[in-house]
Amino acid sequence: MSSSNFSCILSISLTFFILLLNKVNSAETTSFSITKFVPDQKNLIFQGDAKTASTGKLELSKAVKNSIDGLAFFIAPIDTKPKSIHHGGYLGVFDSKTYKKSIQTVAVEIDTFYNAQWDPNPGNISSTGRHIGIDVNSIKSISTVPWSLENNKKANVAIGFNGATNVLSVDVEYPLIRHYTLSHVVPLKDVVPEWVRIGFSAATGAEYAAHDILSWSFDSKLNLGFENNINANVSSSTQAA
Repeated sequence: MSSSNFSCILSISLTFFILLLNKVNSAETTSFSITKFVPDQKNLIFQGDAKTASTGKLELSKAVKNSIDGLAFFIAPIDTKPKSIHHGGYLGVFDSKTYKKSIQTVAVEIDTFYNAQWDPNPGNISSTGRHIGIDVNSIKSISTVPWSLENNKKANVAIGFNGATNVLSVDVEYPLIRHYTLSHVVPLKDVVPEWVRIGFSAATGAEYAAHDILSWSFDSKLNLGFENNINANVSSSTQAA
C-alpha cells in the first residue's frame, strides 16, 4: 500500500498506552465514566506521547508523518509495558518475539494498515485491508470484519464480555453512516491473569493518521457470570498527502 494515499497523526515508531489496573477474577464492581479528559487524570497511566488536549480529548499521538498502523483496546498482565517499536503492525501490544506466543493478552484492534504477515487478505475483506479484529495471544486476529475509515467522523465503540457465555462482542458505529459488529467466544478467565491492565495502545508504520479518544466509560461486574462493558468515543482523521 502506497504511503501517498493518505495521512494521519500518530508519532513515528512509538507506542502509547493508557492503563488502568483491574482484577479479573473478583466479585467486586468496577466502573467509571470519563466524559472529558483533563490534565493529571486520576487512575490513568500515560506512556509515550499520549496526552490530554485542552479540548478535553485524549490524543494518542503527535502530528508527524509516516506513522500509522492502528490502535487497540487491550487486556494484558499487570506488568505490561510497550512492546518493541520496530514494527508498528504489532500495535504496541505484541512484538516480533511474542506475536505467536501466549502472553496472556486479549485485544480489540482497529487496524488501518494492511500487514501481509498476519492481516486478512485484502481481497477477502476489503480493498484496503482495514478491519476490526479480536486478538487472543496473537496479532493475527481470530475474527475480523471489514472496516472503512470515515475521515474526521466520530465513532462510538462498545466492547462487551459475557462471562456466562464467554462471548466477547464489539460494536463500532459511525452514527447515520456505518455500523459494524463482531463477536467471538473467548474464555477470558483462562486467557488473562487474575490482575490485569486495561487500556488503549496505538502504533506507527508507513502512513499517518490522528486517533483521539473523546470519552471512555467502563462497567464491570465480576463474579461467576461476570460481565464487562467498555464504551469509548473515538475520532479518526486523514488528509491527502
